[in-house]
Amino acid sequence: MRLKPYFLPVAALSYPWLTKEHPDPRGANLARVARALKALLSHARIPRLGVFWDFGSLHQHPDPPNGVLRTEEQNALFKQGLGCLGTLYSQQRAGGTQGTRGTNVAKYFDRGWCFTEQSWAGLTKAGYLSLDLGKMRGGKVYNWSSLRADCTRGGGRRPPLLPSAFAAELEKKSFTNGKDDKPLVKRLYEAAFEEQFGKATGLGYGGLGWGDAEAAQLAEVLASGAAPRLETLYLGGNKIGDEGCKALAAALGKEGAVPRLETLTLFLGANRIGDEGCKALAAALKEGAAPSLKARDAPPPRTWQLRRPS
Repeated sequence: MRLKPYFLPVAALSYPWLTKEHPDPRGANLARVARALKALLSHARIPRLGVFWDFGSLHQHPDPPNGVLRTEEQNALFKQGLGCLGTLYSQQRAGGTQGTRGTNVAKYFDRGWCFTEQSWAGLTKAGYLSLDLGKMRGGKVYNWSSLRADCTRGGGRRPPLLPSAFAAELEKKSFTNGKDDKPLVKRLYEAAFEEQFGKATGLGYGGLGWGDAEAAQLAEVLASGAAPRLETLYLGGNKIGDEGCKALAAALGKEGAVPRLETLTLFLGANRIGDEGCKALAAALKEGAAPSLKARDAPPPRTWQLRRPS
């Protein structure tokens, strides 16, 4: 039985253009995306799905080699659309990434826009809602569950970056129009970061393969006080060890870092936290870190299940 949706999910696609003239000249990405969308629509609560695909969703220049460019009105709409990208990619519905190569062969994470889109998608989205479509297997027929399993396997999703860290990384990336695009995406990233973390009450970063370095990066974000409303933090099923736990403990101990945090899920057995990490966390809590904390290890909260928003 198909159930009525409680919302319209939107899939925001992130991918490298395969040539400068056309993002997908032979339709390889289109075929992959079509298979993924069919799988997503097999979910009982997703009878319909919105898709943001820059090439079709934003006005492009019709024929640049022959001097046919966007009209003034189309250009205004294009710029307006660019201003909404941070909201689109950072929202809590699925976004796919792809690594298909063409003649324009810069790697995905070396491209400024791809890096930015992935960074937006990695802010507060639950782990299973950020899908790498490049991991789909040829010839396999997918449903929602198998697509999620294949497209999140092996980790690969990076932890969120502070706006300052994002800006520093961005300097290493390539843009076709770097002079104009870099300042724009820096502003858009900072705005999305503040919006998403500012309203986040639950963060689910489970099963992403994160280790100590990723835990330390997340700790920097938490220590900054970016998530003042955070109540639940789920980090189960990763590879976090003592050093990562120490970094998290130090972050929780920062005054005003996570004043409303009530549940911290580490699943100590699934992670790799030993005595040193546990002692550091215990010491921080004894000193008053995370004053609202009630549970330090619990089953995954229902927050991460697909449900009707409250």
